[in-house]
Amino acid sequence: MSSPQTELLSFPQASEYLHLTPKVFENYAQKGREIPIQRIGRMRKVNKVHLDDWQKYFDETTVNLSEDNYFESLCFALEKFYSGAPRANFATSMQREAGKYLSDHISGYLGELAFQLFLKNKFKIEIRLDNNVDGLVRSQDIVSVSRRRGVENQSSFKVSVKTSKIKNIWLIVGKNEIELPDRKSDYYIFVRVDLCSDHIVRLIREHPAVEKIKEIIPPLDEYIQAQVCGFIEVAKLEGPTKQVDAQEISLSYVKRSGELRKDWQFLADNL
Repeated sequence: MSSPQTELLSFPQASEYLHLTPKVFENYAQKGREIPIQRIGRMRKVNKVHLDDWQKYFDETTVNLSEDNYFESLCFALEKFYSGAPRANFATSMQREAGKYLSDHISGYLGELAFQLFLKNKFKIEIRLDNNVDGLVRSQDIVSVSRRRGVENQSSFKVSVKTSKIKNIWLIVGKNEIELPDRKSDYYIFVRVDLCSDHIVRLIREHPAVEKIKEIIPPLDEYIQAQVCGFIEVAKLEGPTKQVDAQEISLSYVKRSGELRKDWQFLADNL
């Protein structure tokens, strides 16, 4: 009889154990390489200890964003949309309509706020984010770093936060952001944000003119989870490539989530 240290679970058992859908678990374990897999014949198994390790890291790097954080991100996205900033999707070069543009920028800014909160909660480090909406793409998402009240300094290296959906495993950085010296960062942070697909629509519930549809549209969750997944130095990104898994993207540099660095103390000490 196997001990808890060597207990092996099938993929369906593992996804149930972690309370993940089979597809999301497949992404994290198989494609993202976040969880070691053992093959016994044609069967894929995972050690329960590795599942516990993954859950522990996920919990330690996950922050809860509030409704105020969401509205701050919405205001940022609206200001950027109406500022005349470029509206092309870097991964496809297609122009985005308002809904897609706002959703992308809300998610992106929530990722930056999540990283800000993560550093504050875990390392007592305050950072000020660049919330400029002039349309320029900068190589630095951090304006200043503060380790004690009232004292702000510039970061010792350039940091860029890249955000994706909670189920995704690829950190993707556009080719120009790597190859143009004035746009390249030293480190890229990967944050996964768990936003429902109708997050903008749910705001309608709060408007007095739509009282009749409150029973149709559910409210926003009290908290929005976001995991600060990992980071990587620019030199270790892979590419350029036009494809991740079966998805076509514009020429970009990439890294799997399971191959990102997790030694946050290094970043906190050297930021």
